[in-house]
Amino acid sequence: MSNYNQKLFSGGIRGYLHHMRFNWLKKHITASENSFSLFELGCFDCRSLGFIPKPTSYVGADAGWENGLDEAQMNYANVPWMELVSARSVHDLENYRTRRFDYSVALETLEHIPDHVLEGYIEFLAQVTTKRLLVSVPVEIGPVFLAKHLAKRLIPNLESGDTDTYTLAEVYWATRGRTDKVRRFEHKGFDYRKLIELLSKHFIVTHVEGIPFKSFPYWSFQVGIVAEPKVVS
Repeated sequence: MSNYNQKLFSGGIRGYLHHMRFNWLKKHITASENSFSLFELGCFDCRSLGFIPKPTSYVGADAGWENGLDEAQMNYANVPWMELVSARSVHDLENYRTRRFDYSVALETLEHIPDHVLEGYIEFLAQVTTKRLLVSVPVEIGPVFLAKHLAKRLIPNLESGDTDTYTLAEVYWATRGRTDKVRRFEHKGFDYRKLIELLSKHFIVTHVEGIPFKSFPYWSFQVGIVAEPKVVS
């Protein structure tokens, strides 16, 4: 198991919270889907495939941080319906623009993409997705952000990520939901509401669900977004 997987999925409350994204995905790609193609952005080691029916074809793209893509290549060597691609920019996906996939998935990925290039990835997903886009992202605003921030600061050995880079003023503004006053980097300053606005330029957003509190995204640890491609006349 990679260090990343040990940190996130080895058990306890952290493992439970991080597995919620996959259980949410499972609800939207069910056993009734007996024939579908899938593109996954930020696939890491393709853990998502253990929670959904086997697709007829799958392309997983990842930047390759912390050896996740290497693990996937070892675990899924010679699987005929599967392709893995190393992509550290949207330009690395150019060869796939002519492909079409029933589903596209990005789980806890879009918050890591800098704002100035994020729309390029969303445009790509809109181009290749024919049925539905499924996205999960963390909640990094409001009381949930504050609770997570304090836990990371106070609990020994809990992964802090970019927690130490917050100023006291930025903690205040993030808690108020004013991410325009927080310097953006990875999770820091990420606002799922702005992502929904950006997605809406290229997709029809049909559902915004809290994970685990479906009807209360703002009070959840994660948000699940379901979107459908716009019909171009």
